[in-house]
Order: sequence, then C-alpha cells, then structure tokens
Amino acid sequence: MKRALIIGSIALLARALSAAESSPQDQIANATKQLGDKPNYSWTTTMKEGDGPSRIPSIEGKANKEGLTYLSFEIGGIPVEVYMNGQKGTAKALEGWQTFDEVAATSSTAAAVVRFLRSYKAPAAEAAGFSSKLKDVKEAEGAISGELKEDATKELLSFGARRREGQEPPKIENPKGSAKFWITNAIPAKYEVHVQGKVTAGERETDVDRTTTVEVKDAGTTKLELPAEAKEKLQ
Repeated sequence: MKRALIIGSIALLARALSAAESSPQDQIANATKQLGDKPNYSWTTTMKEGDGPSRIPSIEGKANKEGLTYLSFEIGGIPVEVYMNGQKGTAKALEGWQTFDEVAATSSTAAAVVRFLRSYKAPAAEAAGFSSKLKDVKEAEGAISGELKEDATKELLSFGARRREGQEPPKIENPKGSAKFWITNAIPAKYEVHVQGKVTAGERETDVDRTTTVEVKDAGTTKLELPAEAKEKLQ
C-alpha cells in the first residue's frame, strides 16, 4: 500500500514538473490535443470589425471525436443549422435539409457560404494549427500570447475577401496578427485572434481590423444528436 502511494506521488510529481518545464507554445499544443481527445465539446465564435460588429454572424457549435460538427447561426435574420463530417455536409434554413451541393446551386451567395463551411475548422483543429504559426510566444497574466507569422496572417486576412471568378488572389499589405489563449483544466477554454491589414481584391480595397473570439464549453458533456433527415443527406 505504501509503495503504491509512493509510486503514485512520483508519477504526479513527474507530470507536474513536465508541465512546468514545457514552453508556452508546447502548452498550447498540448491543450488543443487534450480538447481534441474529448468525446465532445461546444463553443461560441464571435467576430467584430474594429470597435463594431462583424458582417460575419456569431456561431454556436458542437463537435464530437468521431468528426461530426454542428453549427447554428443566422444570415439576414434567417436561422441556419448545419451538420458536417469531413467535406460532406447538410444545411437547413427556410427549406428542409439539403446537401451542400444542393445549397450551393441555389445562388452565388449560397455557394460562398458553402465554401466557408467546407473550410471551417472546429476549435480543436483550428487552435492546433495556430500553435505552429506563432512566434515570440510568452505567458503573462494567466494567458499565453504570440505574434502570428506573416503567411498565417495573410491567410486570415484573405478570409471573406470578395472576388470574381478568374481574378487573382487578394493582395495583402501591412499584415499584422496575434493570438491569445486562456487554458483552463488543461484545455483552451478561450482564444482570441486579431488581424489587421489592407486587402485588395480586384478594384476593391478594404482595411481589415478583425478580432475573432472562441469560447469553449461543456467539454465531455455536450449532447450532439443527428436528426434522421440530416443523416440521410450526409450519406
């Protein structure tokens, strides 16, 4: 009994020392892996442009370890629900459930929304990607923050840029980006990404100052059920 207690104490001490010695960047990577290993979790994503709201709506999301993702948001006051697994997806707005291909065929706006959904990453995957795209990472006041590398910042600034088919990729000037993580109970409970720069797509110039905030909740206790009609569309 005494030997078992000693071995257990040594193991706990070893884990504590390992955590203390890991770099801030490693802490982000480890926390995102822990989140990805959870059976399920929920989150809320909000965006703002400068000091005002963003044209991109807030998103309520759920995901499970099997790869199923659920999103809920509004477009023009119309509620939209989405289920995705990999590149396959189905969405419901005013009509019943439709596949992504069926939705994209209805209008150019709908096609743009489907492109966004197909590129969407749940927080575990998105945050894991950020951990390798940061530089000058440091820990202070209960958070871990760093500057985004230029290529990562340009990629985020290009997000949502409107351009006609056949146009060259948007031109990015003066890109600046940063990310900040708050880790609680070994997972990223919240992270915030801020990007700034001038984006030129065709003849359209836009000064971007966007902050995206993701708050994770209910890790391991989220209920995610796939309706029968939506399941049929995902086959």
